Amino acid sequence: MSSRGRIKQLEKIHAEIAGGGSCFTTRALKKYLGQEVNTDMLPSSVYFSDVLDAYQGEITRLHDQEEFLKYQINQYKVKKRMHMANYDQLIESGNNNIRESHINLCIEEARELPAMNTNNTADPFFTVKCDEKLIHTSSVIPDTADPVWNVQVSISVQNKTHIIEVEVWDDDSNPEFIGSFFIELDSFSDQIVHTRWYDLEGPEGISNGEVKIVGQWIYDLMSFHEMYITKYDHLINQNEKILSTLTDHVNKLYTLDGKELLIAWLTPPQPPAPSKSRRSQHFLSIPTSKNNSILGSPRTSPSRSKQPAHYSSPGKDERRINSPLAYSNKPQRPSTDYFAVGMYLTNRANKKRGKK
Repeated sequence: MSSRGRIKQLEKIHAEIAGGGSCFTTRALKKYLGQEVNTDMLPSSVYFSDVLDAYQGEITRLHDQEEFLKYQINQYKVKKRMHMANYDQLIESGNNNIRESHINLCIEEARELPAMNTNNTADPFFTVKCDEKLIHTSSVIPDTADPVWNVQVSISVQNKTHIIEVEVWDDDSNPEFIGSFFIELDSFSDQIVHTRWYDLEGPEGISNGEVKIVGQWIYDLMSFHEMYITKYDHLINQNEKILSTLTDHVNKLYTLDGKELLIAWLTPPQPPAPSKSRRSQHFLSIPTSKNNSILGSPRTSPSRSKQPAHYSSPGKDERRINSPLAYSNKPQRPSTDYFAVGMYLTNRANKKRGKK
């Protein structure tokens, strides 16, 4: 149907609901349709110009969502090709492991540190040790109980037996111990990025705040690239299906008439199902943001162990590649992604009941 034909159709519907008047109420609209619909985009008294503006705004929004999905699919394809190229290079070279692997940590921030100064703040800095050898000492951030460091530390590790300890101190000129915790390499053996808050255990086992760590340990390049090839392939297929459904829905809004058009336009979308996984997103899939999941709640992270367990290097059985469905890596989408599905089911039910 042409744009002019669609305007005439909307004028006809408006006149029918308004009973020949210049406007109708959203209450009259719902009574006309015989069901609850979303009228948030309409004023309480609806003139024809309001209908036209809201309808055209919805079409524009859906087209924008189509373009976003196309862009996102293209980004996933680029990343998949990158991993496939690296994977093929490893196959050709016959070298699928890293001679000297590193765990990369970012000590981002701490919060709720105890009062070490007379103004109820502290002058905190931290140290990182591996097997009791000092690796890094940060700068001091004065007069704060919630310091932000954002310091990157790379530690050479060969297996899970290494003991990594982070200590937080007050005042580098006259250091006073605040607390510490251990980072167990076993929690990074899946080779994905993890974000976690660690409890600072102070003197006599007292909790003295928390430290946020973002880290990743890559030790087997072959399984690393296989995992992300599978992941991006899943995301591409998933988003292509959503795009196809959304495009079909937009096409219907250009062809439906009468009540079917209004129901298709005004029926609220189904809310997205919440993710059950608590795994964090990889930096290649979605830029680092506050949406990255946190492993372990701030108050339930593991307490400091006096003797961390010793582990051997990960074997083949431990390098199982988990299904991408186990990750919280679903692309973030506005609720309109589900608009077409809900509308399709509504139209189908109406047709079965004999409604036009």
